[in-house]
Amino acid sequence: TVSCMAGARVQVTLDGVPAAAPGQPAQLQLNATESDDRRSFFCSATLEVDGEFLHRNSSVQLRVLYGPKIDRATCPQHLKWKDKTTHVLQCQARGNPYPELRCLKEGSSREVPVGIPFFVNVTHNAGSSHFVPVFVAVLLTLGVVTIVLALMYVFREHKRSGSYHVREESTYLPLTSMQPTQAMGEEPSRAE
Repeated sequence: TVSCMAGARVQVTLDGVPAAAPGQPAQLQLNATESDDRRSFFCSATLEVDGEFLHRNSSVQLRVLYGPKIDRATCPQHLKWKDKTTHVLQCQARGNPYPELRCLKEGSSREVPVGIPFFVNVTHNAGSSHFVPVFVAVLLTLGVVTIVLALMYVFREHKRSGSYHVREESTYLPLTSMQPTQAMGEEPSRAE
Protein backbone atom coordinates (compact mmCIF):
# COMPACT_ATOMS: atom_id res chain seq x y z
CA THR A 1 0.00 0.00 0.00
CA VAL A 2 1.28 3.43 -0.98
CA SER A 3 -0.31 6.26 1.05
CA CYS A 4 -0.37 10.02 0.67
CA MET A 5 -1.73 11.95 3.65
CA ALA A 6 -1.72 15.48 5.09
CA GLY A 7 -3.62 17.63 7.63
CA ALA A 8 -7.36 17.71 8.43
CA ARG A 9 -8.54 20.16 5.72
CA VAL A 10 -6.00 19.22 3.05
CA GLN A 11 -7.07 17.53 -0.19
CA VAL A 12 -4.43 15.02 -1.37
CA THR A 13 -3.98 13.14 -4.64
CA LEU A 14 -1.73 10.17 -5.32
CA ASP A 15 -0.62 9.75 -8.94
CA GLY A 16 -3.57 11.91 -10.02
CA VAL A 17 -6.20 9.99 -8.00
CA PRO A 18 -7.78 12.20 -5.27
CA ALA A 19 -8.60 11.04 -1.75
CA ALA A 20 -12.28 10.44 -0.94
CA ALA A 21 -12.52 13.68 1.11
CA PRO A 22 -10.26 16.44 2.50
CA GLY A 23 -8.26 15.14 5.45
CA GLN A 24 -8.48 11.55 4.19
CA PRO A 25 -5.37 9.76 2.85
CA ALA A 26 -5.09 8.79 -0.80
CA GLN A 27 -4.02 5.16 -1.08
CA LEU A 28 -2.91 2.85 -3.83
CA GLN A 29 -2.90 -0.93 -3.37
CA LEU A 30 -0.50 -2.89 -5.53
CA ASN A 31 1.32 -6.20 -5.63
CA ALA A 32 4.81 -5.02 -6.43
CA THR A 33 6.73 -6.94 -9.09
CA GLU A 34 10.21 -6.46 -10.51
CA SER A 35 8.76 -4.18 -13.20
CA ASP A 36 7.68 -1.79 -10.39
CA ASP A 37 11.30 -1.40 -9.20
CA ARG A 38 12.30 2.30 -9.31
CA ARG A 39 8.71 3.34 -10.03
CA SER A 40 7.96 6.87 -8.80
CA PHE A 41 4.77 7.92 -7.01
CA PHE A 42 3.67 11.56 -6.96
CA CYS A 43 1.73 13.04 -4.03
CA SER A 44 0.10 16.46 -4.22
CA ALA A 45 -1.56 18.33 -1.32
CA THR A 46 -3.86 21.34 -1.78
CA LEU A 47 -5.22 23.57 1.01
CA GLU A 48 -7.63 26.47 0.52
CA VAL A 49 -6.95 29.42 2.85
CA ASP A 50 -9.09 32.61 2.48
CA GLY A 51 -9.95 31.76 -1.13
CA GLU A 52 -6.30 31.11 -2.02
CA PHE A 53 -4.99 27.62 -2.86
CA LEU A 54 -1.67 26.48 -1.41
CA HIS A 55 0.09 23.48 -3.00
CA ARG A 56 2.81 21.09 -1.84
CA ASN A 57 4.20 18.22 -3.90
CA SER A 58 6.34 15.25 -3.03
CA SER A 59 7.47 12.10 -4.78
CA VAL A 60 8.90 8.80 -3.65
CA GLN A 61 10.58 5.96 -5.52
CA LEU A 62 9.64 2.34 -4.87
CA ARG A 63 12.46 -0.20 -4.53
CA VAL A 64 11.44 -3.81 -5.14
CA LEU A 65 13.84 -6.55 -4.10
CA TYR A 66 13.88 -9.56 -6.44
CA GLY A 67 16.20 -12.45 -7.13
CA PRO A 68 18.74 -12.73 -9.95
CA LYS A 69 17.60 -13.57 -13.46
CA ILE A 70 19.63 -14.43 -16.56
CA ASP A 71 18.32 -13.87 -20.08
CA ARG A 72 18.71 -17.27 -21.78
CA ALA A 73 18.57 -15.65 -25.24
CA THR A 74 21.92 -13.90 -24.65
CA CYS A 75 23.34 -16.46 -22.22
CA PRO A 76 22.36 -20.06 -23.02
CA GLN A 77 22.86 -22.69 -20.35
CA HIS A 78 25.22 -24.79 -22.52
CA LEU A 79 27.60 -23.55 -25.22
CA LYS A 80 29.80 -25.47 -27.66
CA TRP A 81 32.86 -23.83 -29.18
CA LYS A 82 35.32 -25.01 -31.79
CA ASP A 83 38.97 -25.53 -30.92
CA LYS A 84 41.36 -22.62 -31.63
CA THR A 85 38.62 -19.98 -31.79
CA THR A 86 38.13 -16.70 -29.93
CA HIS A 87 34.83 -15.82 -28.25
CA VAL A 88 33.26 -13.14 -26.05
CA LEU A 89 30.69 -14.35 -23.53
CA GLN A 90 27.87 -11.75 -23.36
CA CYS A 91 25.93 -12.98 -20.32
CA GLN A 92 24.16 -10.46 -18.09
CA ALA A 93 22.20 -10.93 -14.90
CA ARG A 94 19.65 -8.58 -13.39
CA GLY A 95 18.14 -8.36 -9.93
CA ASN A 96 17.84 -6.10 -6.93
CA PRO A 97 20.30 -6.00 -5.30
CA TYR A 98 22.46 -6.29 -8.44
CA PRO A 99 23.73 -9.89 -8.65
CA GLU A 100 27.31 -11.07 -9.09
CA LEU A 101 27.69 -13.13 -12.27
CA ARG A 102 30.27 -15.93 -12.56
CA CYS A 103 30.45 -18.36 -15.46
CA LEU A 104 32.36 -21.60 -14.89
CA LYS A 105 33.59 -24.33 -17.18
CA GLU A 106 31.45 -27.39 -16.59
CA GLY A 107 33.06 -29.84 -14.19
CA SER A 108 35.71 -27.42 -12.91
CA SER A 109 36.13 -24.24 -10.93
CA ARG A 110 37.82 -22.48 -13.86
CA GLU A 111 36.04 -19.18 -14.48
CA VAL A 112 35.17 -18.10 -18.03
CA PRO A 113 35.52 -14.31 -18.47
CA VAL A 114 32.36 -12.34 -19.28
CA GLY A 115 32.66 -9.50 -21.80
CA ILE A 116 36.39 -10.18 -22.41
CA PRO A 117 37.72 -12.03 -25.47
CA PHE A 118 39.10 -15.50 -24.68
CA PHE A 119 40.72 -18.22 -26.76
CA VAL A 120 39.45 -21.82 -26.74
CA ASN A 121 42.24 -24.41 -26.70
CA VAL A 122 41.07 -28.01 -26.37
CA THR A 123 43.51 -30.66 -25.17
CA HIS A 124 42.39 -34.03 -26.47
CA ASN A 125 44.32 -36.40 -24.21
CA ALA A 126 42.19 -35.60 -21.16
CA GLY A 127 39.21 -34.32 -23.07
CA SER A 128 39.22 -31.04 -21.16
CA SER A 129 39.14 -27.49 -22.44
CA HIS A 130 41.33 -24.60 -21.46
CA PHE A 131 40.11 -21.05 -21.74
CA VAL A 132 42.96 -18.59 -22.13
CA PRO A 133 41.97 -14.91 -21.93
CA VAL A 134 43.42 -12.86 -24.77
CA PHE A 135 45.25 -9.89 -23.35
CA VAL A 136 46.88 -8.01 -26.20
CA ALA A 137 48.57 -5.62 -23.78
CA VAL A 138 50.45 -8.49 -22.11
CA LEU A 139 51.69 -9.79 -25.46
CA LEU A 140 52.74 -6.31 -26.54
CA THR A 141 54.61 -5.73 -23.27
CA LEU A 142 56.45 -9.04 -23.60
CA GLY A 143 57.43 -8.13 -27.17
CA VAL A 144 58.78 -4.72 -26.15
CA VAL A 145 60.76 -6.21 -23.23
CA THR A 146 62.28 -8.85 -25.55
CA ILE A 147 63.34 -6.21 -28.09
CA VAL A 148 64.86 -3.97 -25.40
CA LEU A 149 66.83 -6.89 -23.91
CA ALA A 150 68.09 -7.92 -27.37
CA LEU A 151 69.23 -4.35 -28.14
CA MET A 152 70.98 -4.08 -24.77
CA TYR A 153 72.84 -7.34 -25.47
CA VAL A 154 73.90 -6.28 -29.00
CA PHE A 155 75.15 -2.85 -27.92
CA ARG A 156 76.99 -4.26 -24.92
CA GLU A 157 78.86 -6.76 -27.16
CA HIS A 158 79.89 -4.07 -29.66
CA LYS A 159 81.08 -1.59 -27.06
CA ARG A 160 84.83 -0.88 -27.34
CA SER A 161 86.96 -1.08 -24.28
CA GLY A 162 90.68 -0.84 -23.52
CA SER A 163 93.46 1.78 -23.62
CA TYR A 164 93.69 4.41 -26.30
CA HIS A 165 96.83 6.46 -27.14
CA VAL A 166 96.61 9.80 -28.84
CA ARG A 167 99.47 10.49 -31.28
CA GLU A 168 101.23 13.69 -30.60
CA GLU A 169 101.94 15.72 -33.66
CA SER A 170 103.23 19.27 -33.78
CA THR A 171 102.43 21.55 -30.86
CA TYR A 172 103.03 24.58 -33.10
CA LEU A 173 99.93 26.74 -33.37
CA PRO A 174 100.05 29.97 -35.40
CA LEU A 175 98.61 32.91 -33.49
CA THR A 176 96.97 35.68 -35.42
CA SER A 177 95.49 38.88 -34.14
CA MET A 178 91.74 39.23 -34.19
CA GLN A 179 91.95 42.97 -34.88
CA PRO A 180 93.13 44.38 -38.20
CA THR A 181 96.69 45.58 -37.54
CA GLN A 182 98.00 45.90 -41.10
CA ALA A 183 97.25 49.62 -41.07
CA MET A 184 99.65 50.12 -38.18
CA GLY A 185 102.38 48.17 -39.88
CA GLU A 186 102.55 45.30 -37.44
CA GLU A 187 102.82 41.74 -38.48
CA PRO A 188 100.99 38.94 -36.78
CA SER A 189 103.04 37.24 -34.07
CA ARG A 190 103.97 33.60 -34.23
CA ALA A 191 104.65 31.28 -31.36
CA GLU A 192 107.59 28.97 -31.69
